[in-house]
Amino acid sequence: MDNKQVVVVSLHSELESAYPPLNISVGAAATGAEVILAFVGDGIQILHPQFEPVPTEGKEYLAKTLADFGAPTIVELLDSAVELGVQIVVPDSEPVESNWPFQRMSLSWILNKAANADLFAHF
Repeated sequence: MDNKQVVVVSLHSELESAYPPLNISVGAAATGAEVILAFVGDGIQILHPQFEPVPTEGKEYLAKTLADFGAPTIVELLDSAVELGVQIVVPDSEPVESNWPFQRMSLSWILNKAANADLFAHF
């Protein structure tokens, strides 16, 4: 049986937008799926070594809620994604500083992978 392919695109860096693509990527990889996690636009900020997610105005309670719940941090989720073999991708035209390994691919490559994936999600 072939592995399912999952493509997740992270478009935004607000706290409430940073968690879903990472959670889905880690969960899918943990089930054996081949996962591509692409960071584009503002989402690329998540890869920056000093990234601190800030919630959208009016959703400041989320940071405390996540901490109280014991949710993994963004760094922990990125570390887990790498350990599980998630392929991290950024558009080849974007400047990126990151502590995590990533590949540069064209935006058309990312969109073609998304179009042919078993599951595609973007946040």
